Amino acid sequence: MVEKNTLRRVYLDKRLVISTEEYERRNRRLVDLLLANINFHDFHCVHLFLPILEKKEVNTWLVLEALRKMNPSMYFLTSKTLENGQLAHYELCVETRFKENKWGVPEPVEGKAADINSIDLIIIPLITYDKKGQRIGYGKGYYDRFLKKTPQAFKLGVSLGPPLDHIQYNNSYDVKLDACASPFVYYKF
Repeated sequence: MVEKNTLRRVYLDKRLVISTEEYERRNRRLVDLLLANINFHDFHCVHLFLPILEKKEVNTWLVLEALRKMNPSMYFLTSKTLENGQLAHYELCVETRFKENKWGVPEPVEGKAADINSIDLIIIPLITYDKKGQRIGYGKGYYDRFLKKTPQAFKLGVSLGPPLDHIQYNNSYDVKLDACASPFVYYKF
């Protein structure tokens, strides 16, 4: 059995060797697949992560742009990491300014604090995932703690790679996803 940290490292490395052209192509295909499979008009408040582009995370700036065009009244939130292992949540507006944190994640410099109870869709970064909704993230637990506080929200994981058949690492604190999307496939659980 391969350890979870080994899987994490292998799939992070696979992502880093994707060419720039392939990275851009996969991001465009992912946005198209999301728009074709999800009725975004059902959602009013979307929380999304902002990508570490140098690590070739899903470019959620493209997702944000597409959703703003589709539904200008949609409300967007993003988060900022706190020293205590929690996330603070802020409105994501056109005029929001950002600063990269110690991991390279763009975070709001300032902004209006947001109520997480209003979130009805959370877009979650994945390193890899399986066909049953189990996921492997960066291993810090930020999203698991956040997702447990937002049971009302539809939990959508996004990745640039195809799914694994099965991830056998489940802990009591792992929160399963409602759907996963990659440029290759969309799964709803």
